Amino acid sequence: MNTRDSDRRRLGATLLAALLATVLAPAVAAAQDLVGLYLTWSSDPSTTMTVNWVDLYPKNTNTVFYREKGADAWQQGTAKQLVVRPSSLQRRYLEFTGLKPDTVYEFGIGKRVEKPADGWTFRTMPAELTRPIRFVTGGDMMHSRELLDPMTREAAKLEPDFALLGGDLAYENGVAATRIVDWLVSWRELAMGKGRRLIPMVLAIGNHEVRGGYNGKIPDDAPYFYRLFTLPDDRAYYGLDFGRYLSLIVLDSAHTNPIEGEQAEWLAGALAERADQTFLFACYHYPAYGTTKAPSNGLPIDNSRSVSIRAHWVSLFERYGISAAFENDHHNFKRSHRIRNHQRDDENGLLYLGDGAWGVRTREVPKPEVAWWLAKAEPRNHVWVIDLRPDKTALLRAVDSSGEIFDEVTLTKPRTEPAR
Repeated sequence: MNTRDSDRRRLGATLLAALLATVLAPAVAAAQDLVGLYLTWSSDPSTTMTVNWVDLYPKNTNTVFYREKGADAWQQGTAKQLVVRPSSLQRRYLEFTGLKPDTVYEFGIGKRVEKPADGWTFRTMPAELTRPIRFVTGGDMMHSRELLDPMTREAAKLEPDFALLGGDLAYENGVAATRIVDWLVSWRELAMGKGRRLIPMVLAIGNHEVRGGYNGKIPDDAPYFYRLFTLPDDRAYYGLDFGRYLSLIVLDSAHTNPIEGEQAEWLAGALAERADQTFLFACYHYPAYGTTKAPSNGLPIDNSRSVSIRAHWVSLFERYGISAAFENDHHNFKRSHRIRNHQRDDENGLLYLGDGAWGVRTREVPKPEVAWWLAKAEPRNHVWVIDLRPDKTALLRAVDSSGEIFDEVTLTKPRTEPAR
């Protein structure tokens, strides 16, 4: 049986189990009935956290109990609820506010936690870079659970503060609820650190979140993405600020918003507003400098998309200065040369890291003489792990699904200097 057939059988079994559970479940099910459990941010990561959970039962509990770890008193909150159309999945979500920075909290769904195994923990982010910060990033996550799970398991072993996910999460194409269920179950089971600490996610949209392909789509064409996640500013491009030490600029590479126009105008303003930020990373799905779609003329096959990204976004990255850009979609590992003005510039250029191979089948990479921008590329599943240090240096390493570190680069300056 090939991987694709195995995937179809697994998805069918997952859906059947879910349907049976819906029929047989009591009116109010317990926390063990969760399909998905995940953490997100739509505002300050040092003082807020949004707990999301997904199940199958409209009458399940909406109550969350939470407290600072070690405290005596529990606080109680009531989650909002919505149906994740076009499925019947039920999402509940509650944003905790007024939290203490860099603090561990514990919580339980529907009840107070009597013992650790009955609940979970999360940790808010520091307000200042007084300790090392670690995050992992990658995209193109699930061709199959057989590919997804080993990489997620290794990523969790790294104990990251959060994960930056670059699109094409479940490959559901805005339609396949079974794939969403499989991806959610995998994340709930595996994306957990020590002490049952859940790893928050920050998300970019990809083409496989959208019905009907790449171009000319609107948010309604990506129903699962927009209904499962509450995004800053309620759109797929946004900035997320971690004190004055880190900003993430997350962009929509023409999946539900055009590259040019309003998004590019917003990007210029967002970068200008963060001119004094220490670390500044961009993340988006389709690459400006990819690995697998490069013919002999040295330009990606999809000229219009990559050229548009370079014209409308990369020019702004170079103007305002960023630490690096995380790209996805092409299903390989890559580290670019430093690039400025569409040519190699080892002194002042920007790094482009990718290329979206968390849990997918990889592809052939082009020869160096064809893709002049690639310093290193190979068909290998991986995530990038980024360590930000209080001395304002950063170590970026590539880690594969066996846990091997196979590439690294050090940023001795937080950001490439803006163009003068």
